[in-house]
Amino acid sequence: MTRTVSTVAVAAVLLAAMAATRSHHFADLIGPGDASVAAFFLGGLLLRRVGWFALFAGVAGLIDLVAPWGGVSAACVTPGYALLLPAYGALWLAGGRATGLLESVPGLLRGTAWLVAGTVAFFAISNLGFYAFSPAVAELTVMEFAGRVAVYLPGYLAQAFLYGAFGLLLARLLGADTRPVAAAA
Repeated sequence: MTRTVSTVAVAAVLLAAMAATRSHHFADLIGPGDASVAAFFLGGLLLRRVGWFALFAGVAGLIDLVAPWGGVSAACVTPGYALLLPAYGALWLAGGRATGLLESVPGLLRGTAWLVAGTVAFFAISNLGFYAFSPAVAELTVMEFAGRVAVYLPGYLAQAFLYGAFGLLLARLLGADTRPVAAAA
């Protein structure tokens, strides 16, 4: 990060976007889809440190923990929920590898590839956890389950791109550093 924009401000904006849009919690009230995928990717890109990742994972877990008290179904909270940690970690790591994406066209292409890879990894790991541990899908074969959830992947990618592009534009306007770590030092 440059001195123009603080890491705390970036974290606050990303966490607020995640809290305000977390699917089936508050999103129905305000409209937009879930920004969590993009928030973790952008966190990895802009914040980089593992301590920030721990905070983001804790906030996501806290939002999901209190959601059933607001009338949201807890059907997705199974022992497989624990796999969200490595799923979000994949996004964070992908964001960390995407540095330099606003510096050149090849950088933008690499960053886009990392966003796709991180989102697909998140999608696969989180759905694997649900399939492995949810009684709601216990009678489905792996192929049946994969066929049913695959239709949601384009939506995950679209939301990641939409929020990611908006977040990158905002970061660029505010002077956030997206250069590789060695160049930023």
